[in-house]
Amino acid sequence: MHNNINNEKTYRSNSRAVSTPVYGWNRTWDCSYTKNSYSGVFSGKDQPSSLNNLNRGSGWGRFFRTDILNRMVSESLWIILLFLLSRLVLFSIIYLGNVHYPPEINYIHEPVFSSMVTDTMNIMCQFDCGWFETVARDGYAPVPQNLTTGHAANWAFLPGYPMTGRLAAMVFGENYLAGLLAVSNLAFLLALFLWNNYLKVLGFSRPARDISTVLLCFLPYSIYFMAPYSESLFLVFSILAFTFLSRKNFLMAGLVAMGMTATRNVGVMFVFPLLLAGIMEYGFRNLFTFNRNNLKLILGIMCVPLPMFIYQNYLYTLTGDSFAFMHIQWAWGRSMGNPVKYVIDGLMTGGYKEYFSIVIILSLPLVWYLFRKKYYAEALYFAICILIPIMTGVNAFPRYMFCMLPCLLTFTLIARNSSTARCLLPVVFALFSVFFAMAWGHYKFFVI
Repeated sequence: MHNNINNEKTYRSNSRAVSTPVYGWNRTWDCSYTKNSYSGVFSGKDQPSSLNNLNRGSGWGRFFRTDILNRMVSESLWIILLFLLSRLVLFSIIYLGNVHYPPEINYIHEPVFSSMVTDTMNIMCQFDCGWFETVARDGYAPVPQNLTTGHAANWAFLPGYPMTGRLAAMVFGENYLAGLLAVSNLAFLLALFLWNNYLKVLGFSRPARDISTVLLCFLPYSIYFMAPYSESLFLVFSILAFTFLSRKNFLMAGLVAMGMTATRNVGVMFVFPLLLAGIMEYGFRNLFTFNRNNLKLILGIMCVPLPMFIYQNYLYTLTGDSFAFMHIQWAWGRSMGNPVKYVIDGLMTGGYKEYFSIVIILSLPLVWYLFRKKYYAEALYFAICILIPIMTGVNAFPRYMFCMLPCLLTFTLIARNSSTARCLLPVVFALFSVFFAMAWGHYKFFVI
């Protein structure tokens, strides 16, 4: 799918990695994607010393198999090993944590280890997992009937992930929880390979990609890539969409983004980075000259919201309300409001809401950092995906942020550009991933 970036001339001619300056921007639209680029502005001898050290395999970079270990372990094998290691560690932490520190609801059957797989599956099904399972098993309810007040329904959960889990459940004898877990973990493994290829398109070196893989496997909220949640599948479609976007294949980007929209409602917002990329490529005025390339862009943009329109039509037929997926949010105490007020209220309330609000504030410099590095489409999508959730409250924001592609790209850039970050981020992320895994197994609400 990708061109050989080891040959600079071939790469430039085949993938159009370097284009002429575009309208309104004093830069090439995707100079970040050239072979020797460094955050869009450095190349060759002008690279900062931290990047040169990483490429030479000195210091922390040597730990990630530069030079000697590159010949011992292939990149694909490295990804598989990290996937297996991270899943083994985190699943073990979750199970043993429940064995030694039983929560209020004890999922462990005696004797210990006698039904470890079943017990672990039940432990993983926390919070919204039950909603995905009901969609996979029974479809969408015609009327609200769940939660203690009986006024919640599964309309808030888009069909892409649970329907995929329903198909996978056929392999497990219609065990829908097993099907959902299989989809989440296999999708995450696929996402690791796609992420590696995406970084190649952006011109990241092998050591930088290795570090990024470590960060992704031990992300603080990596638990959501293991649990029966839609994050893994959404990440797969996100990586594919941004990969095609970086190659200026706008039609394919729009087609793949349909999977984003079918999986999570924020996926429909991909129309904005897609439109921005088109403006940067063709110029705003030229968008209205209907040639072949412009028509591909317009068609790609039109494809993105199509799954949402189909789902809304289905909800209208089922409930009489096309926006039932939004209106049912009232059952969880979420309503449209002022995001600034929600953040301030969270800081004043204290507890886990204060933690959520602090993470929201800390996410803003990450958006600015990504913009400064000239990843404009990714930064725009990052900002939108921050704004949309907090318009209805601060709950669950940290896992929304950490599981988004622009956030992963930002931390990868930070690790590549700073030797200190290369040392600290993998360790800090691993510690937090273990902590959140323990908290998940004990139904701690701040993990949601």
